[in-house]
Amino acid sequence: MAIPFKVVGAGNGSTAQNVYKITFSQALSSPPVYKAWDNSQTFPARDVSGTTTSHEIFTGTTANGNKPMLSLVATTSSAPSSNWKPASATSGSANPNRLKGSLSYVTDPTTPGAGESIRFNMCLEAPYDATVPSTSSMNFMIAITYTYTGSAPTVTWYANEGSESSPVWTSLTPGTHGIKFCNASAVANDTTTHKLTLPLSGTIDDGCQIVTT
Repeated sequence: MAIPFKVVGAGNGSTAQNVYKITFSQALSSPPVYKAWDNSQTFPARDVSGTTTSHEIFTGTTANGNKPMLSLVATTSSAPSSNWKPASATSGSANPNRLKGSLSYVTDPTTPGAGESIRFNMCLEAPYDATVPSTSSMNFMIAITYTYTGSAPTVTWYANEGSESSPVWTSLTPGTHGIKFCNASAVANDTTTHKLTLPLSGTIDDGCQIVTT
């Protein structure tokens, strides 16, 4: 299949287990950890590593109680419940959790062996008073922290463009492919529709996620 495409089952309100996947060519020695950081590069390029969480996506706004806007749930062991997005960030690790560097993150419930994978889903909560245009305020990067003994694993990222019952895993190249959080009506191959409309009050969750370049 070809990029761009809508990621099947992505976002809050979905009980899908097969949304995003990361495969490790060598066995790990501890459960991997999902963290998110500021990205200073122009989409879809990304920083080599993350160090800060000063962008608005992490600091939040008055309308959402200054909470991180990005949430993640590990789905390796089981599918999440509907509306899995947590109300607030939990300090340290929780599943699901709102992501903010090393302050709040998600630890996968498994330790992958050689050739095995972990799976997850994401959600973006946008408040009505978010910065417009969000040229850099929403730029972030997902990082996987892992440990191993012996040879370093090759890490491959995937997104599902098939279905929940019959996933089609398309590989993603970090720095070449990225994720856009959009309205449900967005069209994958029409970049003019790649936007998320803010509500008049309160917050709104992304309607779809599109893998693009």
